[in-house]
Order: sequence, then C-alpha cells, then structure tokens
Amino acid sequence: MVFVRKVLLRGFIIKFAPERFDTNYFRLIYTTNFKEVQTYQGISIRNRARNLALDLLSFRNTFLDTEALLARPRVHFLFIHHIFKDEVATFEKVLDKLSEKHTFISHTEAVKRVVSGDIDKPYISWSSDDGFENNLKAAEILDRYNAKCCFFINPESIGKNNAAWITDFCGTKLKMPPVAFMNWEEVASLQKRGHEIGSHTLEHTNVSQMSLDAFEQDLILSKSILEERCGSIAHFAYPYGRFFDFNKGAFDLVFKTGYDSCSTAERGCHISDGTPIEKTDLLIRRDQVICAWKLEHIMYFISNSAKRAVLEMNYAPDSFL
Repeated sequence: MVFVRKVLLRGFIIKFAPERFDTNYFRLIYTTNFKEVQTYQGISIRNRARNLALDLLSFRNTFLDTEALLARPRVHFLFIHHIFKDEVATFEKVLDKLSEKHTFISHTEAVKRVVSGDIDKPYISWSSDDGFENNLKAAEILDRYNAKCCFFINPESIGKNNAAWITDFCGTKLKMPPVAFMNWEEVASLQKRGHEIGSHTLEHTNVSQMSLDAFEQDLILSKSILEERCGSIAHFAYPYGRFFDFNKGAFDLVFKTGYDSCSTAERGCHISDGTPIEKTDLLIRRDQVICAWKLEHIMYFISNSAKRAVLEMNYAPDSFL
C-alpha cells in the first residue's frame, strides 16, 4: 500500500512517498529511481529555468563544431553519484557517444598523464562519489566499454543497514531520500574487476567546516580503514566539491598524509603544453554527469569544458592562497 509516513528527524519532518518501510519498521525500502529523488527535493522554479537555459545552450551547440571540441587532446575527469534504474539507458548512451572519440583510462593513469604532460589525444577518466549500491550497475556498464572507475567512498557508510542512520545520513548529508550503500564485499568485487577505490572523508563531512587538525585526523583514519580493507589508497575527493568547500591548508594536508591526488567537483578538464607539473600542485576538476538529464545537456557540459580548458585549470585557484 502506498502512503506517506512522516518521520521526525533532527527537528524537521521528512515526508516519504511511496512508503519506505515494510512490516519490519526498521528495514528500509530504498530509493531505486531518480524521479523519487526529484520528488523528495521538489521541482523548483530554478530547476525549470535551468532546464530551459540548457535547452537553448544545447540547441546553440548544434551550430558549433562540437566534434572538433570533443577531439581536443585533454584529460577529462567525469564523475557520477548514482545510476538509478531510470538513468541506465542514458548512461549507456553517454558511454557510447564518448567512446567514439575518447580513450577511457583509469584515475591513476589520468593523474599521471596530467602530471607528466603526456596528453596526446582525448582521454576520459570516470569516478563516482558516495558509494551507493546502484554504482554496481554503473560498473557493469563501464566494464562493457573497458572503462575503469575510481569509487570515492566514505568508510563509515559502507555496509550500513540501520534504517534510522541511513535515513538521517542521506537526508542531512546528501539531501536525498534513503539510498542503499555498498558493503565491503561489493567494494572488493569492484577492485577485482580493475576499478579503483578512493577516500571521500570518513563520513562525508564538509571540510570547510572542520579545523585543519580534525581534517588531518579524518584523512589518516579514512585512509587507514580503506587500506586495511582494500590495499593501497592513492586518491582523495572532498565532499560537496566546490572551491569554497575547501582551502589551501586542507589541499596541502591531502598530500602530506600520503595521497597522490585531490579532486574537486568543479567543472573543467585538463590540457598540457608538454611541461611536467608537480603532483602536489594539481587540483583535479571533474565534470558531474547526472543521467536523469537529457543527453544533449550532458554533452553540452562536456564539450563546453573542452572548449574553455586552459593550463591554469591544472592548479588551485587564487582563492586557495
């Protein structure tokens, strides 16, 4: 039976529809479609305006030589958070389209190419944040294209199945209805298939709201837990991902604590004039892909990043200094 249950969490009421609990109250029925996420978040005037603007920009793109832009030599980091059931078809279309002109490489190889300056053709590296169980479907599709992904996970949420904890975590940290997380056996299965695991902080904390001492301890502990489970961990992506969610002190600590790369969620990609750079100077830009968007919108963002790429995008912005 479909109905709305009001759940009191941290002083506010969250409404779920359809019903997310079965006869055992403490067992969640998880979100499986992105439309449920949109219903939860609400369709705002801003979102409608955004879609209209992207329709116009995508149409304008049809008059540009987007194929030439996509063929531009670069390393383009793309990332997802989820592949829900109603996103699968578009994700396959994105991969099919990109495979025409791009070579898919791992996160580790992508970082090495940017650092060394060895960017001789268009490369794409995939990553995923947050460790949702539906990323297993994403990996299955990526495998068909021989594309490897770096899954940035929060050790604290892996294997969690407590209804109250998941509902609270997804609602407060991710602004989403309850979504199932991978367990450690599933994480191991990704590694066996050639995918990589990276750190996304211990429990998806906004780094800008942490002291540097607290952040350093978080980096060390999350790396230690992941390495105990997964072996060497080389890559880090900070939650929320905007420049204002991070700072220069935190950036330096990522490398001090033994990571080889640091990733944002700021749009852009990486080019080179052939000159090597220090890995401790590289701040990775990543273009987010939400496969509930129209394919034309996704390709607009990717081609636009290829168009506006400059050498300065390899480095941290002045606001970090």
